[in-house]
Amino acid sequence: MEIIKVLLPIVTDDFENTVDFYKKITGKNVSLAAAHDGYQLNLVDHFVILGALNEPEALKIPSLVNAIFIVDNLDVYWEIVEKESKRIIIPVNRVSTGVRFIVEQNDGKIIEYLQLNE
Repeated sequence: MEIIKVLLPIVTDDFENTVDFYKKITGKNVSLAAAHDGYQLNLVDHFVILGALNEPEALKIPSLVNAIFIVDNLDVYWEIVEKESKRIIIPVNRVSTGVRFIVEQNDGKIIEYLQLNE
């Protein structure tokens, strides 16, 4: 059981310029590009840049997320967090990048737990 990496979500209505900005300040390129749930995302270093594909309401839930925990075994975290959270926002489900769930923890932080595809 390990949190491999913590990512910070950046929700924007100017996707391309925001991606370019984070590439400049990190000196890194896009390492992952995906789309699901009506939005697109690019991973640049520790930043996940998200932009709506068509409808801005697709970003409603992503804009709530404070951090994304990349984990090695989602099932183990689900067993713990399901019982220990204030509320479940999105239960375990498959997305283009892997398997995830989103919860509001008892500390008030909204965290997405994600196990990436291999």
